[in-house]
Amino acid sequence: MMEHRVVSDGGLQVTPNGCAIDIRLPWYRSLPLSVVEVGDVEIDGTLIDRSRIRFELNGESLRLDELLPRTDDWWYVLDSAMLRIDGYVVARNEPHVVSVTVSIRPPYIHGWTRITKTTKTITVQ
Repeated sequence: MMEHRVVSDGGLQVTPNGCAIDIRLPWYRSLPLSVVEVGDVEIDGTLIDRSRIRFELNGESLRLDELLPRTDDWWYVLDSAMLRIDGYVVARNEPHVVSVTVSIRPPYIHGWTRITKTTKTITVQ
């Protein structure tokens, strides 16, 4: 149902320090960051080390392990978050296979976890 939604269309970008992936919340309601977990991130079959990934939302940059205590910070359903990956360079004008897994645990559905993995082929312009 929302398998195609995590990675935005055209969501791979070149940055001065590496690259970034535009991701969306794979749920129909906004959620606090404390119930969101970014799982595996792969580019062209290479699993990116979690320590190299920063989650950016609302002007704030967080390590992935900093999401859990963020009970008062919300990811609104229409907003994109960026996964910044320093030191991983992607070539422009070539297709790249991007795969991101996001897990959510909506606080109003006790004990339930939804895991969504999106894989897209994206050419960086």
